[in-house]
Amino acid sequence: MPQQVKRVALFGGSFNPPHEGHREIVKRVARRKSIDEVWILPVWRHPFGKKLAPFENRVKSCRTFFKKIKVKTFEKRRGATGYTIDLLRFLKRRFPTLRFWWVMGSDTWRQRRHWKDFPEITRICRLIVFPRGRGSPIPAISSSELRAKRH
Repeated sequence: MPQQVKRVALFGGSFNPPHEGHREIVKRVARRKSIDEVWILPVWRHPFGKKLAPFENRVKSCRTFFKKIKVKTFEKRRGATGYTIDLLRFLKRRFPTLRFWWVMGSDTWRQRRHWKDFPEITRICRLIVFPRGRGSPIPAISSSELRAKRH
């Protein structure tokens, strides 16, 4: 009997800080029967040069915030660029037997033309896009708004 292929949903981002919108997306992905596991992947360096809190702080926040969901630090170990395609190529080489889905909000989906090699991303993995904003069950919260409220 053929072995079942493990299906992993990858949720990458700055998580600067993680918020309820992120949590709701993760909860919804984790409930899908088509997904076996969810990995949170904080970016090491933002590809568009966005200023971020220290990586270790963001990882710790994610581990506390998402509790039972795996938080992976592949980006730091690779000294990564922050480009999704580079991370996906690495993961496909490192875990050739896993099947990957990339999770994003509709706000990120609208920015896809700015992503490096986006057509290749869609060849390497399937996409799960969640609506955000008006009329969506996902709270329209942004990390930048949360940071601004702190100061």
